[in-house]
Amino acid sequence: MTASDVLVESLIDWGVDVIFGLPGDGINGFVEALRTHKDRIRYIHVRHEETAAMAATGYAKFTGKLGVCFSTAAPGAVHMLNGLYDAKIDGAPVLAITGMTYHDLIGTHYLQDMNQDYLYQDVAFYNQRLMGPAHAKNIVDYACRAALSHRAVAHIALPIDYQTADMSDQKRSKRNLKGHTSEAFTVPKRVPEREQLEKAARALQGKKKIAILVGSGARGAGAEVTQLADRLAAPVVKAMLGKDVIPDDSPYTTGGTGVVGTRPSSDVLENCDALVIVGSSFPYIEFLPKPGQALGVQIDDRPERIGLRYPVEYGLVGDAKATLREWLLYLPRNDDRTFLRQAQQGMEEWWDLMKERGARTDKPMKPQVVSWNLGELLTDDAIITGDSGTVTTWIARMKLRAQQQFSFSGTLCSMAAGLPYAIGAQVGHPGRQVVSFTGDGSLSMMMGDLATLAQYKLPVKIVVLRNNTLGLIKWEQMIYLGNPEFGVDLYPIDFVKVAEACGLSGVHIDNPRKCRDQLKEALAMDGPVVIQCDTDPNEPPMPPKATKSEIKNLAEALIRGERDRGRISLTIGRQAMDEVLFPASDYGVPARIGKKLTGKDKKDEE
Repeated sequence: MTASDVLVESLIDWGVDVIFGLPGDGINGFVEALRTHKDRIRYIHVRHEETAAMAATGYAKFTGKLGVCFSTAAPGAVHMLNGLYDAKIDGAPVLAITGMTYHDLIGTHYLQDMNQDYLYQDVAFYNQRLMGPAHAKNIVDYACRAALSHRAVAHIALPIDYQTADMSDQKRSKRNLKGHTSEAFTVPKRVPEREQLEKAARALQGKKKIAILVGSGARGAGAEVTQLADRLAAPVVKAMLGKDVIPDDSPYTTGGTGVVGTRPSSDVLENCDALVIVGSSFPYIEFLPKPGQALGVQIDDRPERIGLRYPVEYGLVGDAKATLREWLLYLPRNDDRTFLRQAQQGMEEWWDLMKERGARTDKPMKPQVVSWNLGELLTDDAIITGDSGTVTTWIARMKLRAQQQFSFSGTLCSMAAGLPYAIGAQVGHPGRQVVSFTGDGSLSMMMGDLATLAQYKLPVKIVVLRNNTLGLIKWEQMIYLGNPEFGVDLYPIDFVKVAEACGLSGVHIDNPRKCRDQLKEALAMDGPVVIQCDTDPNEPPMPPKATKSEIKNLAEALIRGERDRGRISLTIGRQAMDEVLFPASDYGVPARIGKKLTGKDKKDEE
């Protein structure tokens, strides 16, 4: 038995049954151990090490289990870093294993001589170099326990010669007793003391306009969040990483927030007198209540994050589900449902607007047509992976149902995460529908791993919006800086042909009138499918409430020579005319004025 055998068998003992990676001469001793244990642990051979790390991250996010990836020495280890930083920042438990040059040639300018343990010092919570065969069991147990306990990255670097070292030749120190470590592990779930829970509960007495903000830390606590919302008559605003905490058709949620959010969420946060934050470090502080506006209570299992984004008065350090369950025992009921009813009316108007945008028949096809119809066609337990770009806006406004799951590179905001996440999700949930919603900029970065879908017959459906531009960057240049777009053009790629060359099926959609039917047919096809949707590059991903500064900057960009200023102006003008009667639209000023003058809304009329 070799040191690599010990590592692999220990991983199996920890419940690991799949590993993502790419072989190489710097890791081949470990790969041999995977071969000899292939009946107990599945190896997914990807085409790029970044995909391995991203797939392990997606696997961890969607299963709650430890994601594991590996690479060869030096360049392979460097390639994994982006995916591992995604895991670190979004709190996904991932173990990375990297090859390393011969133990007695480290630091001698030898081939692929790189101190990878130094390189991984920032990204990994636990980071060690194997120091000999007798060290293997000790560090793999610690690495797995650390990654799971802290929802963090752990890293083990394996010198080439130690990978194949025979365990019978091990030199064990007198204090390293054989069998002294184990795989015993319990998920840590802290709950605040009763006194703290009671104080935070009393503080909400008398508050009539309470808002709840949830993030990824509240995933799995949907029932408790719903009970909290009902008890406090509080609308639930969802950060993107908390999109699947409760479904979008829940009567308690106003959907997303920030630049990709909803108008009702903006209204709720602008007018609340108390804010309860559950498992969120939502970074866009300007969308939160102004400091001093609302009393703050925050639940987080990371004590250092209490008060990070909003100056809360009460911090409850603990697991979201367990803490909410206890806190509900002390919380008073808010019988004034006015604030909640206003939010619910706002969401009715918001979904009317989304339906209108999703039914547009303009050409080029609007991206909202794709996202709206896709949302209605997904299976009830579908897993959706997102990406960074304007696609984030469109998927943020997709209506997610109760058993569906969603995630993306939420805090690192890395492009090209959608496909690797989908690989990890489909491997972890082979019986569920997995759909990646991505853009042409992101997919073109990771196209090689379309072949991975074909190789392992993973029936992932890739919906790619092709507008031949880095859309988000284009609009950021205009809306935030007042500059005409520059350096964002993408050479057109025929993704259908690329898919077919990689062994997948391909579907091309460019007609909004046929979009729904073609999507339905594509989703029903066997095996992996790339669904290329040609969409309008001049459709702005407008925030729910555009600021004066954003409008001014956009106007300046158009005046200063934006090449598509005519088409952009026409698009915005048409949208303004189409949406003047929709109160949820930024262009619906007459409709909002009418509501105020009459003092009526749909609820009153019914």
